[in-house]
Amino acid sequence: MEYILLTGITSSIGQSIAISLSNKYRIILAGRNLIEITSIKEKLQGEEHLIWECDFSKNNVSESLKLFLQDNNVQPSHFLHLGGLVTINPIRLQKAEDTLKSFKVNVFSAIEIVSVLSKKEFKNSLKNVLFFSSISSIRGKSGFAVYASAKSALLGFMKSLAVELKPIKVNAIILGAVKTKATEAILKDKEDFLNNHIPLGLAKEDVLNEWVLFLLEGKTWMTGQEIIIDGGATVL
Repeated sequence: MEYILLTGITSSIGQSIAISLSNKYRIILAGRNLIEITSIKEKLQGEEHLIWECDFSKNNVSESLKLFLQDNNVQPSHFLHLGGLVTINPIRLQKAEDTLKSFKVNVFSAIEIVSVLSKKEFKNSLKNVLFFSSISSIRGKSGFAVYASAKSALLGFMKSLAVELKPIKVNAIILGAVKTKATEAILKDKEDFLNNHIPLGLAKEDVLNEWVLFLLEGKTWMTGQEIIIDGGATVL
C-alpha cells in the first residue's frame, strides 16, 4: 500500500482528505500539534498510518523529514501540501517576522520537503506532488497581500518542478471560498452574499476529496497545471 505525505492535517479540509484516502493509502500525518494529530489518526481507516511531528515555522524541515523517512523505512508515493498559515492584515501593519513566518509555513516548507523527496533514495517512488493554493493568489483582496504572495509563490514553484521532476506529476489546486471551522469567523458576515454571488455557493470541507483521488489515480496526462476549484467565482 502506498504512502501519502500530507501536511495541513489539522485543518478541516486536510482532515477530510486524510479520512477519505485512508482506506486506500497509508497516511503520513505531518504537523506540530502531536495531541491533535494523534486524535485525527484515530479517525482514519486502515492501519500503519504514521505521524511526522514537525513545526514548519521553526524546525529544520528537510533534516527532520529525512530522518523520519529513514527511521521508518518509508518512501512516499504522493506529497500533498495543504499546510498553510493565513495572515490577514493591511500591508501598513505587516511585521517582518509575520511575513517570514507566513512564507516558512506556506512556501519554504514545501521547498524543503520536495528537496528531500527528489533525492535518489526517494524519487523513484514519488508519483505525484500536489500543492494547494488560494483564489487570493489570482484575484486581489484587501488584507491578503502577504498570504496571496506566498500562495502565488507555490504556483511558480510548481511549474518549474513539473519540468524538473518529470515524469512525476506536479500540479496545484487553487481553492475558492470554503466554509470550515477556520474560516467561519471570516465568512460569518459575508456568507449570504457569497452564497448568492458565487454561482455554486460556498463549498464545504469535503469539496476536494474526489478531486484529490482523481488526480492521484486518474490517467490525467496533466502536469504543471493550476486547477481552479471555486464554485465559479472567477467567471464573474
